[in-house]
Amino acid sequence: MLASYKVSDLLELMCALLFAVHILVIDHFSPLVDGVRMSCIQFFVCGIFSAFPMFFFEMGHSIEGILRWLPNLATMDAWIPILYAGVLSSGVAYTLQIIAQNGLNPTVASMIMSLESVFSVLAGWVILGQRMGLRQLSGCALIFVAIVFAQLPTGKKCD
Repeated sequence: MLASYKVSDLLELMCALLFAVHILVIDHFSPLVDGVRMSCIQFFVCGIFSAFPMFFFEMGHSIEGILRWLPNLATMDAWIPILYAGVLSSGVAYTLQIIAQNGLNPTVASMIMSLESVFSVLAGWVILGQRMGLRQLSGCALIFVAIVFAQLPTGKKCD
């Protein structure tokens, strides 16, 4: 059981590092190119890199594996979540991130984006009527306070 926590913690750390690299890459390239074009290139590259693991791991790298997937894709019950995740969650959100981050300090951008979990919990509470326990409320408060403290001036002047 302890090993599973270590693997999940390592995956979480890798995700955070890659997210930070993503923010820095956007900061570097967004002033140089059109944001929508950059977003389209990003989706194309991600789609190509995702196609190979999908074929080998999810479809069992065989024709039979592909044929098992096809009936699932024939219903609207499959396409509605796929389109929502692909168009809104990925397409619109990442395109707006690239456009909004143009000219913004990457540190400030990363702090604003770290509020995503706070907004999702609050939206679940307001829209879906989900309840938050003390642990969730404490987590939201800690993230919010950390972002506020990180933005306060320190009083030191660098020479």
